[in-house]
Parts: sequence; C-alpha cells; structure tokens
Amino acid sequence: MVSTNIDEDAGLATIVLRPNNSASWRFNMIIVSSLALIAFCISTFFALQGLWLIFPFAGLEIVFLFFCLYLRLRANIKVEVITFDETSVTVEQGRYHVEQSWKYHRIWSKVFVKKPESYGRPKQIYIRSHGKELELGSFLNKHDKDILIKDLKTVIYA
Repeated sequence: MVSTNIDEDAGLATIVLRPNNSASWRFNMIIVSSLALIAFCISTFFALQGLWLIFPFAGLEIVFLFFCLYLRLRANIKVEVITFDETSVTVEQGRYHVEQSWKYHRIWSKVFVKKPESYGRPKQIYIRSHGKELELGSFLNKHDKDILIKDLKTVIYA
C-alpha cells in the first residue's frame, strides 16, 4: 500500500509504504483456534482408541502453525517512510518505531528503476547517492510498485 502526501508550496513530500495485509491478527487467531479444536477432537478420538501418542504431535502441529502465522504477520507490519524536503531525502524503516534510517542530499540523489530479470517479477526501485544505493519498497507487489514509481516521478519533477 502506497500513500503519498505532497505539499507543492513548501517543496515537501512524504511517501508511506506498507505491505498488503490480507488478514488481521484476530482473524488468523480464529483460524488457528478452529484448527486446534479440530485437531483436539480427532486426537481425542484416536486417544480413546488407545493411540494416545497422537496428542503431542497434534499440539506440535498447532504450535508450528501459530509460529508461522506470527512470523508472517510480524513481517507485514513493516513500514517504510520516504520524506523529501528542500535539501534532503530521508528513508526510514521500522515496525513500531524507526529501526533504520538513511539520509541523502536531494541534489545528489537519483531514483532509478531496474527492469526485472525474468518475466513476472516486479521491478526494483532504488535510490542512489555517492555510490550507495538502497532498494525502496522491496515488499510491495507489482501494482503498488507502479504507483510508487508514478508518485516518485510526481515528487521529483514537481
């Protein structure tokens, strides 16, 4: 998801990048709870038949599912903020607070797009200054990257 705020009078712009979230934490917990209930019912049936060893494996299956969903949702709260002011371009990344920050001189920085190496892959957007480059919006899908490219052109050429 790309949201852009441009103040043409002051020459300021802010672009906020977020990954697309298809499901909330609560919805995923409902899914995990439903699957845990089903696994508990099935393992209870087999435990009553004398196959009690199914209980620990059913529990491990649910814990593994929860862990995978947790990692995926944690990656989906990543935010990238690109700020253009009169003299600099600042890129900040983080989850709940700024974890990494890069600052470039606006005059010396260049934004460019690399075409994908194979068909079906999204484009890669980079900012470069003084031999250092940083990929912008690496987590965005193809459509959102096209929106980001359009917004960057609007900010740079305004």
